[in-house]
Amino acid sequence: MKNLIVKLFALLAMTFLVWAGGCGGDSSSGGTTPPPASSGVVGVGVITQFGSVYVTGLRFDVSAAQVLVNGVAAAESDLKVGQYVRVKGHSDGAQYHADVIRYDDVLEGPITSIDSALSSFVAMGQTVHVTSATTIDSAIAPASIAGLAVGQVVEVSGPVPAPGAAIDATRVGPRIGSGPYDVTGFVTGLDGTLHRFALNGLVVDFSTATLDGFSSGQPANGDLVLVKGSTFNLDGSLLAIRVEFRSDDWLTIATGNQLRVEGGISDFVSTVQFKVAGWPVTTSAATVYEHGTAANLANDVKVAVEGRADATGTLVAEKIRFQEVNTVRLVAPIERLTAASRSMQLFGLTVTTDDLTRFEDQTAMQLRSIGYADLAVGDWVDVRGYEDPAASNAVTATRVVRITAQDAVQLRGPFRTPAPPAFRILSATVLTTDATHFLLEEDVHLTADAFFEQAIGQIVEAWGAWDGTALTATRVEIKVADD
Repeated sequence: MKNLIVKLFALLAMTFLVWAGGCGGDSSSGGTTPPPASSGVVGVGVITQFGSVYVTGLRFDVSAAQVLVNGVAAAESDLKVGQYVRVKGHSDGAQYHADVIRYDDVLEGPITSIDSALSSFVAMGQTVHVTSATTIDSAIAPASIAGLAVGQVVEVSGPVPAPGAAIDATRVGPRIGSGPYDVTGFVTGLDGTLHRFALNGLVVDFSTATLDGFSSGQPANGDLVLVKGSTFNLDGSLLAIRVEFRSDDWLTIATGNQLRVEGGISDFVSTVQFKVAGWPVTTSAATVYEHGTAANLANDVKVAVEGRADATGTLVAEKIRFQEVNTVRLVAPIERLTAASRSMQLFGLTVTTDDLTRFEDQTAMQLRSIGYADLAVGDWVDVRGYEDPAASNAVTATRVVRITAQDAVQLRGPFRTPAPPAFRILSATVLTTDATHFLLEEDVHLTADAFFEQAIGQIVEAWGAWDGTALTATRVEIKVADD
């Protein structure tokens, strides 16, 4: 009997412990802490780095994601930094998970003309801008508009532009593989009798094409379409073999879900009615603006919008960040790293990175997954960014590209404090000598006096050697294009 009582007592004690453990957690509530609720999230923008996938400043876990590249099932490893993608997923508190990632190029086709002065080219009848915000594939050398050639077949990534607008390329690379060319855009100038329409400067002959996804069976003006074709008619029109209606209906999410969209403003009616990358946006008195105000909202202005979806699917903006032009470029070895602020020092200037900074590796290692933590003092980097705040001499980096060591450093930024033969770029001193070449961009040679006179209020760039206190310039140039 005594042993039975002991066993019964032990059983009761164990039951109490299990019950007590089940009632543990937040002592203030007296119950268990529930897991964070899952909420839908959509991100539309540029891939800035890997180690998961970073888009619109969010790090998406991709372990369970479906990846589609130009409509074909692919792996996460097929994605590249600089590609403009659409991500649909969910969040659990501060953790973001991608359910679907879609990448579709905006065109694949041959270059027909190049305008180096404007840093642009034409392919498939579309004008493509190559700027300091464009990632150039390492297979193109040099990694600029100068590395491209007429006849070269390229793949261009970026938002689909409004009719009549140019493509702001987020990435340009050689086309991989063969098959028909393609271009995506909005139908204009439809001629149902001749079975033709225009996509900006490209006339499309769809008389023998397979048509897919059109509710009426035929394309209509304003439709967003993907056109594929391999040959051009004698009049220069593309003989389409396939025309597909394109839609982002698959991105629809519930009221209150999170939205982040990057791109150009279109269909601007007012500050409370416009679109960004095709997504309807509205603002409120609570909307926060960075690098601008509501008065700066207009067609073709580049912005990043964060907010929530309302019952109609409209993005109610909580924050609108205007895209800054990269007026600063620094090509040099890293002098110092400060992990706490994710910053580095070059030319004595503090350069800060954040979750929106695009990281790339163009050294022999060609690391696909690279971020701030992978940088080391002495690494050569090519940094693009802007001064923030104004007149602070502090730089916010939009792109950081690790590169091989160069023969000369480069520094670009606002021309300041002229005191011939010296001046400053931001707060870094630039010394010119009798051996320095003075130029206006596009190799227009200037005298030293003309340079110092014309550079006032301009962006300039200097090449040379940095000794820790000053850059002794072999060449200085007044910049015109954002390249």
